[in-house]
Amino acid sequence: MTTPEKLAALRHQMLEHQLDAYVIPSADPHQSEYPAPRWATREWLSGFSGSAGTLVVTLHEAKLWTDSRYFLQAETELAGTGIQLMKLKTPHTPEYADWLGEHLLRGQTVGVDGRVFSATAARRLEKKLEKHEIHLKTGLDLPGLIWPDRPELPNRPISEHLAKFSGEKWEDRLQQLTDWMTEHNLDYFLISALDELAWLLNLRGTDVDFNPLMVGYLIAGRRGDHAVFAQQSEALAPWAAKLPELKRLAYTDTASYLRRLNAADADIGFDPDTTSVYLATAAGGVEVCGIASPIPRWKGIKNEVALDHLREVMTHDAVALLRLRRWLDEAVVDGVTEYEVGEKLAAFRGQYANYVSESFNPIVGYGGNGAIVHYHATPEGAATLSAEGILLVDSGGQYHNGTTDITRTFALGEPSEEQRRNFTLVLQGHIDLATAHFPVGTSGVQLDTLARRPLWQHELNYGHGTGHGVGFFLNVHEGPAGISPNPRSKSAQHPLEPGMVLSNEPGYYKEGAYGIRIENLVVVHASEREGWLHFETVTLFPIDRRLIDADMLTPQQRKWLDDYHARVLEKVSPLVSGEEWEWLMEACAPL
Repeated sequence: MTTPEKLAALRHQMLEHQLDAYVIPSADPHQSEYPAPRWATREWLSGFSGSAGTLVVTLHEAKLWTDSRYFLQAETELAGTGIQLMKLKTPHTPEYADWLGEHLLRGQTVGVDGRVFSATAARRLEKKLEKHEIHLKTGLDLPGLIWPDRPELPNRPISEHLAKFSGEKWEDRLQQLTDWMTEHNLDYFLISALDELAWLLNLRGTDVDFNPLMVGYLIAGRRGDHAVFAQQSEALAPWAAKLPELKRLAYTDTASYLRRLNAADADIGFDPDTTSVYLATAAGGVEVCGIASPIPRWKGIKNEVALDHLREVMTHDAVALLRLRRWLDEAVVDGVTEYEVGEKLAAFRGQYANYVSESFNPIVGYGGNGAIVHYHATPEGAATLSAEGILLVDSGGQYHNGTTDITRTFALGEPSEEQRRNFTLVLQGHIDLATAHFPVGTSGVQLDTLARRPLWQHELNYGHGTGHGVGFFLNVHEGPAGISPNPRSKSAQHPLEPGMVLSNEPGYYKEGAYGIRIENLVVVHASEREGWLHFETVTLFPIDRRLIDADMLTPQQRKWLDDYHARVLEKVSPLVSGEEWEWLMEACAPL
């Protein structure tokens, strides 16, 4: 089926069910950033493959809302589909809920699939529609009626994430949750977010590409009567053996189990941001049961065991990047493509014993493709590299002992003065954020300007956030904290705390020409002076000196860069020898 054919089939179902509009988010039942193929509904319907976007279909129009990371990609992928791109946070572009209120008539009805719509999102949409006397129905999975070869529920192997890596036993984490439930007078608490489930039970799965997660739910009982709902219920036998009270039930039994608890007047809690409106209703409704989960904050603050493992994995991740960079010099002459660069980097990472997978689809953008923030090269459409211009490589690995995310911009030939100036402005912002000292209670929205100020001085900017939380052998993007200029972002408003791991990744993008981004991971630390915090940069790979205009750097910025390269050399050099050692010595030489 073509996209227009799929939209026509959807509209036929809308008429059958007396709907005037239908909303398809990018989410799965767990509000995951990257859904398993079964729930890639918006991508299947629209053809747009970005990780964020909302498709709205009426009987006569179809529109897709996404943010600036995907504007160029969406324009390409939506061409000829009949779907109009709506650019979020640009002048004269309303939010999709406001657009529905303005374009539908009083008394008309909007439909959503309540199994993939969070309780918070459904309540927010319903309130906006009520102002226009428009109705909302949440029980209709219309795409499921027209998707002939829809993938089955995920059912892949799972394993235990050993306490020697995580630094904590899963039994202790579960006790921490039940203690919290006692404080809040809850008999049961529903864990819906997949990374929260994985962290809590120290388990890892393979149900979602790049994210080591198992698709399932946990209903924790204050008295130890816990229940896990998953397709792989038998695979949870090791946990059941250690905890006899642990029930193992089918994934599709979650709602009926919640209804039985609710009928017995149990006090049930769930996080409305990660729980579907379908399960929220089964548990008793948001007004009665909604409460923010404590797990994102617990998960976001890494213990010293985990941080030591992360520091170790960074040295091995650097070796993979080093081998890729050296390989590139010869491969470019032979005509290598962007896609082949990504494949080669994954192979180099795979040489480390603790490697599991990539942590996301690598972004390898040459020339103008580097200006597409979340560009993904395909075997058929990848550009061929030449010994000129610049290449942006944003990649990461999942290891038993940590998750990495690094971006480097490489000069493949002699860079222009403009490229060197703009790269150096990005580097200055990166350094200014990396060296920041800030009081306890500071949030990411307050720090974001530090990374942008050098660019702003030249009236340049970038459209994405500056930093996101990073999991420990978990999601490469996680809360609760982040660094962004958006004052409405919950993550940007969350205070930074010692032990949190975030990215530091300012950039600059010239459409059709090139992209620049420099990304390291940083750990929040308490300073010697009470009440103050600072960052430790843990990523260990040289920054391309050919792209740096050293005269633009302040003495403090030059010192940071020289000190950083000295630390890269100290930590990584014991893992290499011969020509690789010589390359590292040269790449880490002081300015």
